[in-house]
Amino acid sequence: MPRVVILGAGTGVGKTRVSVALLRALTDRGHATLGLKPVESGVLGTANNPPGSDAASLADAASHRTTLRSPLYALRDPVSPHLAARNQGLGIKLASIQNWVREAETAVTPLVSSDSAFWSVIETAGGVFSPLADRATNFELGLALDPAIWILVAADALGVLHDLSATLQAMRARSRGPDHVVLSAAREPDASTGCNNAELDTLGIASTSAVLARNDDRGIASLVERLLNTPAFVER
Repeated sequence: MPRVVILGAGTGVGKTRVSVALLRALTDRGHATLGLKPVESGVLGTANNPPGSDAASLADAASHRTTLRSPLYALRDPVSPHLAARNQGLGIKLASIQNWVREAETAVTPLVSSDSAFWSVIETAGGVFSPLADRATNFELGLALDPAIWILVAADALGVLHDLSATLQAMRARSRGPDHVVLSAAREPDASTGCNNAELDTLGIASTSAVLARNDDRGIASLVERLLNTPAFVER
């Protein structure tokens, strides 16, 4: 089962959009898919996949969905996950997320036909180094979910050259960079939008696997092709 972890070079960079586009593209190609968001802040109510939540968007885009409570940590306050959890008297535990993801994947596996690949897409909350607990960030969560394919999402907006460069350097300093980098159109385009992809390559910062234009997700196809033509897991 190929497992994909979606990470962000910051907050609000388009991780959910990329996750949904990826799930839909894989599903349209006949693959079984499962979309999970274990931690989400700014979520009201206790329903499974609360309406309007990122978790609900991922569930709707996938071919299969979990019957487990999703998100595992549904946090009321729209702040950093560790603060939102603390405000509710909760503590986010990576082992709990590991078990939750494994349980969701295991429950869906028997429903998948033997001739279909099964892709599990897990979206994190915030940026790569956004804290989930006192000594754990999304980077540590990604490690806890390995072996997995890591996709780093950045916004096609002013500042991405710095943000992506700094994020990649920090990740590589910890001996685990992303397997793919994706640019997603900014909510508010600026003079740099549309130019950043070429500049990232020219400056040697990153070679992107996909660029999603504003209101157009067809760019995800290049990422899907790369995923389908490379080994699902890379032992590290």
